[in-house]
Amino acid sequence: MGDREPFYFGNAKADQVPGTGWFVGQFIPAEFGLRHQTDVELKWGVHPDGEKRPRPWANQNGTTISVLIEGSLKITFHVDGAQQEVTLRTKGDYVAFGPEVVHSWEAVGDTIVLSVRFPSVEVGSRTALA
Repeated sequence: MGDREPFYFGNAKADQVPGTGWFVGQFIPAEFGLRHQTDVELKWGVHPDGEKRPRPWANQNGTTISVLIEGSLKITFHVDGAQQEVTLRTKGDYVAFGPEVVHSWEAVGDTIVLSVRFPSVEVGSRTALA
């Protein structure tokens, strides 16, 4: 599909960058047309029960909004040396956080989360200090 097509129909799981869940954003090659974006990124996160982010992480460039579709997601924010935890439990629960916010997460039950990040620019990251 070229960038001149007026629409695109697909599947978030099938169209993702392998193993990442991300299916729209700057990392999608331009020849994939409308899925290549620099304003926004979309991720269809499918996480089995107990899956965790291996270590705390922060995107340096974008604001992220994550919406719970199914299951439950426990998110730990690492802010000013303290940890603050929120849990998305009910379909439609969401969390929004800006760049530089170090976080980790754990799926409680089989979980699906739709995440939107903007803008879509080459990512920088940092991890929490141990």
